[in-house]
Amino acid sequence: MAKSLTQSYAITLAAGAILLLALSCTYSLTGNLPGHIRSVEVQDFRSAATEYGLDTELTARVTEMLVKDGRLAVTGTQPDSRISGNVSSFSRTAYSYSAAEVVEEYKLTMQVNITFDDLVEEKKLLDGESVREWIVYDPDTESFDQAKERLLEVTSEEIVRKCLSGW
Repeated sequence: MAKSLTQSYAITLAAGAILLLALSCTYSLTGNLPGHIRSVEVQDFRSAATEYGLDTELTARVTEMLVKDGRLAVTGTQPDSRISGNVSSFSRTAYSYSAAEVVEEYKLTMQVNITFDDLVEEKKLLDGESVREWIVYDPDTESFDQAKERLLEVTSEEIVRKCLSGW
């Protein structure tokens, strides 16, 4: 009888532990966002970099990524939150050389400082958060413009990731 009670108790404990584990492993599509944030405005990014058009291209890419993600409605009227940013640097440097000391690959680097504001509770969720991304490209197989587009893609993905779940 004592053995039966001990087994019953052990089974009950195991079942309870499994239930708690299952409940703690739920997945949320909203990530870490507060429940009251359902929409976002993307302000035009600014740029201190000398590369023309980065600000406009990055604004468009971040907006596109947010629409594609689907967690927040992108709006310009009465948003719950706002993303803004500044491209603080953009550079192209030699990454690798051939035996004849000719550049074989270049490294493109972009740094953006972003702010993500909760407009409902009037507080900053991210304030001047730095996003720094880089890629390497071979000028024989990819043009500078193609590489820049790829870097903009990677950078905008990271900006959206940080804003929606990285704080």
